[in-house]
Amino acid sequence: MTATVPLDEVGAPRLGRNRAFRLLWIGQALSDFGSSMTFVVLPLVLLAAGSSATAAATVGTASLVVALVTRLPAGYLSDRHDPRTLMLLCDLIRMTAVGAVAVWVLLRPVPIALALAAVIASDAALEVFRPAQNKVVRRVVPAGQLGTAMSLNQARAYGADIAAPAAAGLLLSLSPAVPFTVDALTFGVSALCVSRAVRARRAGRRAAGRDAGAAEPGPARQPFRAEFTAGWRYLVRDRFMRRCAAYFAGLNVAFSALAYALILGVGRLPDGPVLVGTAMSAAAAVGLAGSLLTPLLQRHVPLKATLALTPALGATLLALAWSGGGTVAFVGGFCALCLLTPVGTATFATIMAVAVPEEIYGRVTTTSSLLAQFLQPFGPLAAGLLLARLSLPGTAAVFAGALALLAGVPLALPVPPRPGPPTEDRSSL
Repeated sequence: MTATVPLDEVGAPRLGRNRAFRLLWIGQALSDFGSSMTFVVLPLVLLAAGSSATAAATVGTASLVVALVTRLPAGYLSDRHDPRTLMLLCDLIRMTAVGAVAVWVLLRPVPIALALAAVIASDAALEVFRPAQNKVVRRVVPAGQLGTAMSLNQARAYGADIAAPAAAGLLLSLSPAVPFTVDALTFGVSALCVSRAVRARRAGRRAAGRDAGAAEPGPARQPFRAEFTAGWRYLVRDRFMRRCAAYFAGLNVAFSALAYALILGVGRLPDGPVLVGTAMSAAAAVGLAGSLLTPLLQRHVPLKATLALTPALGATLLALAWSGGGTVAFVGGFCALCLLTPVGTATFATIMAVAVPEEIYGRVTTTSSLLAQFLQPFGPLAAGLLLARLSLPGTAAVFAGALALLAGVPLALPVPPRPGPPTEDRSSL
């Protein structure tokens, strides 16, 4: 089974010359950076304002709940409405929500109610933005270049995770309002980039002699229940995507549990906080490297091998941690998951982008994402329960066994679905 589709198309410009994709990438790189800063700064600002740790943690819980609740409706909206309009609207909502927090911080301490409202609004908008953005990327990027585009989109997220925490600390030292102001401005820049990307693509269509105002007739409307569940029904019928979603569900919960085991288990050791911070930064850097290597590995490594090697490598290093390798091997096992996971996720996303019909693409991607992440919130709980009963090496042994079992799942994957026939709408926004 090959890893992905061919990487080039006759007459298609490279991604570096695809102005629409460049604009979308730049806008989202900035907004990812701003959002990562807000993720770090908001709990600190709430604690400084006198809120309890429990109240501050409630904001994080609300973020996870909103993401899960709005994911399927977000896919439905992206399939039924213009994705460009949704992206612009979501950027404006997020800019307003974070901007309100920035203004409030200048005037008085931020109340929990305002923080919750801002998180709910911005996270709900983010969930709608993601499938809409995926549809636009699918349209502006030729099929043979989608693998590279997906890997570059993952790389920008890892890059934000590396740079944002340090920038957040620096800006917070200037004024508590500065990080929120910068985040709000990034959403404005993102909206501008989306708008200019639309103009760039339309100009390209006019130069090619196409009718920029033409629109394909949409699919016949079905009852709401049938339309809303179209993503579920597609995954149920497709064995490859269904099993991949189950595999990623296991990988995500293992990753979440391992991250918290690292924080809780290593963090209580002498110099633990420094080790944890270093490990998290190293993991983000390894993930960035994996994202950048994705196009190369997609050409030469079959998808089954990539998906099997991801947990197998982590299991090997964690087994070393159990047998006496210590903390370094434990951190290595965590980083190992970060190295190849971007390759597998980008390849799976590419297969969906070229195989799933355009009219249900948003619903299929959000349904797959929900299935892949619904177990993830149980990861921290599992880590806490293991560390309450076992030592760190014993916990490493449990994770090693679980990842070794997970490594066998991809070997039974069926052949991935073939790419669907190209549509005229594919080359336009």
